[in-house]
Amino acid sequence: MARSSKKRRVHSQRQQARRQRGAGDDPTLDELIAFTCASAFGPAADKQLFARAMAALQQLEAEPDPLDRPSTRIQQVLAALTTSILDGGWQPADLVHTTKREWTLRASRLTTAFIAEHSRRFDAPARAPHAWLGQLVDLGVVDAERTTVIGGRGDLLAAWARAERLHPEEALAAAVQVLAQVRQLPRLPITVTPPSKWGASNRGVEPTPRSTEGVDAKALKLIRALLAKAEATTFEAEADAFTAKAQEMMTRHSIDAAVLASANAGSRTAAGVESHRVHIDNPYAEEKAGFLSAIAGVNGVRSIWVPYAGMATLMGFPVDLQLTDLLFTSLLVQATRASAAATAADRRLSTPSFRRAFIIAFAHRIAERLEAARDHVAAEAAVEYGDSLLPVLASREAAVEAAYEAAFPNAITTRGRSLNAAGWYAGRAAADAADIGAGAAITSG
Repeated sequence: MARSSKKRRVHSQRQQARRQRGAGDDPTLDELIAFTCASAFGPAADKQLFARAMAALQQLEAEPDPLDRPSTRIQQVLAALTTSILDGGWQPADLVHTTKREWTLRASRLTTAFIAEHSRRFDAPARAPHAWLGQLVDLGVVDAERTTVIGGRGDLLAAWARAERLHPEEALAAAVQVLAQVRQLPRLPITVTPPSKWGASNRGVEPTPRSTEGVDAKALKLIRALLAKAEATTFEAEADAFTAKAQEMMTRHSIDAAVLASANAGSRTAAGVESHRVHIDNPYAEEKAGFLSAIAGVNGVRSIWVPYAGMATLMGFPVDLQLTDLLFTSLLVQATRASAAATAADRRLSTPSFRRAFIIAFAHRIAERLEAARDHVAAEAAVEYGDSLLPVLASREAAVEAAYEAAFPNAITTRGRSLNAAGWYAGRAAADAADIGAGAAITSG
């Protein structure tokens, strides 16, 4: 420890001496890194400037003192920014997704390494909320038993470069690109307790209870299996049978959960509203987000699109969040398949404008079909539950709207763009043929 402290003091004195000599002729290391980041990502990005700036950084990698090397400083800044971002509303899966979306899967694994380092410093296995810890397990940062952080030690950039079999120059350039993006990320609404607010231990702290709101685990497994079969089969009658059964199960869960939660919570309806983030990949992410919003709106869930993060935040009651997510995933598979079939029949239609219009029209028509199915099932449910059902559904709708406005007071509605006519009509036709049993009659909750 003493040797390390002495090295830092020597480095600090050296940097101060350079500034005093400096004479402002040469930029400091931090200034050069900042300039390189600006040329790598954002409104001032310039490939030629980035290449020249990287060449200057690479020369500095030959410094005999590791503390004077750009790679060391970049790691320090990335570690500090990771801490700041994860305390500013971003969750581990969000940060990895947005890096992968902007750059590559390889770059996202570097982000994962810094999340592992952060998890080790904050003792995430013992202190993180269950939702956060679950993401770390999914990312491979924490073992399946949720007791040990995997990785996150030593020279993260060098270890990552070795694992990816990258030349040091390639690794440094990729690290700068990740840093360039991460340093521009704004804060997000906080939906999971951030690291600075974690308690001393998460032991004995149960996950958010969903027993009366979420879909039963056994039923959820069966619904997913039914949807998978409906998506895989090429026989329309068989797909209808699978999706009809899924629809029956999902509708029953949605309505029963609404009535049961109302009876248990009384006037505390708003306490059950939760949020869920859906990561959406390119291409046509904006159109896919609109598709999700259309499905969510029919099912009593509000959705807001965050374009720079490539994700949508859903707000609603747990059962409706689960079923909306399932339905979106299933119908997106069908939309993608239908779009591919339409363009295969006429290669002249294989254009971005056609595909965008196709997705938007598909979503619009699906929403119309879902609304009709919802109204039909709601009418049947009203016969069973009587006059008590409508006030329950209205109360839950008001609770979702209030929670949404509180979380996103500055949300705006964007104007639609002009659409490719062929894509629009093809999308509506495909939507008419789509199976909507994966939640068609989900009544709002």
